[in-house]
Amino acid sequence: MELTLHSQSIIIYIITMAKKEAFDLEEVINPNCERKCNRERRYEITEDNLCSETRSVIDGLPIRCVGEWAQEKIHYLVNYFNIFTISMKEKWGGNIYYIEICSGPGRCIDRKSGTEFNGTSLCIVQNHAFKFLKKAIFFDYNQHVVETLGRRLENRGITTARAYVGDYYDPVQIRDHIMSEIQGNGLFLIFIDPTDCSVPFELIKCLKEGIKNIDFIINFPVGSDFNRNIGNVISSPKTHEKVIEKYRNFLGYDDFFYDQRLLTSDNLQRRNIFREYYINSFRRIGYKYFDSRKIRNYYDLMFASSHEKGIEFWEKINRTGFDGQRSIPF
Repeated sequence: MELTLHSQSIIIYIITMAKKEAFDLEEVINPNCERKCNRERRYEITEDNLCSETRSVIDGLPIRCVGEWAQEKIHYLVNYFNIFTISMKEKWGGNIYYIEICSGPGRCIDRKSGTEFNGTSLCIVQNHAFKFLKKAIFFDYNQHVVETLGRRLENRGITTARAYVGDYYDPVQIRDHIMSEIQGNGLFLIFIDPTDCSVPFELIKCLKEGIKNIDFIINFPVGSDFNRNIGNVISSPKTHEKVIEKYRNFLGYDDFFYDQRLLTSDNLQRRNIFREYYINSFRRIGYKYFDSRKIRNYYDLMFASSHEKGIEFWEKINRTGFDGQRSIPF
């Protein structure tokens, strides 16, 4: 569908405002960060990726240790949040919601540079478009993480966002909690941000069945978790049954492991096949529009929408990369 010149101008304005106002990361060097600690050392000093030796220099609360690529994820998520929320605010009677699953504590620290900054949850609630939401709801399975994020929301005077304990292995509990807080029919942006391919597709299916109007953005760890394991899974399936079961649950059906292409493919090809099956899972529940944005070699941000406007917005925000380079003109 062709956009009118007026519509193009509105979208350009939204993206311009997003770049100016979206990314107050509250960056600061944390002098207590050990920096460049290896995987073994991080295992010793973190629990659920919360550093046990370093706290935020901003508020004294726990912070999550992350890789240097984390800000790229925030860039694309918040840009989509902007265009999604501002463009739709007049069309749903104000009933627009943001949901985040695997939210984290709200503040992160780059383990390489020692730079501390806001995570996705705080970037959303401090964004200029947040005022157009009816409510934001954050879930994490870890009680300590939830309490930390809750304190940060409270400290910032945020009254239309709450953090709750929610385990993605219990999709009905998360869905029912969301439905108990919404008011009538609404439009949802749901961001799911796991560290591996452990989120069962049953969660996505359950949310779609109960809530209906959802655009999903999902951390799809195809370059990390999947890439590390798939070779061994294919060559020695009997000794990797738990991993196979995890990937089956992630996809929501069994067909992937019967695909004969896996036997003669390299890992790059296997990643593409895995992505193909994941998209097919969304098609099975009524989604029509898909895209993904690669974040370094670690994971994709997978986008799914049942409406052409969703993919139109996603494609627009992806025309300007994290480095500020415009790849395709309007």
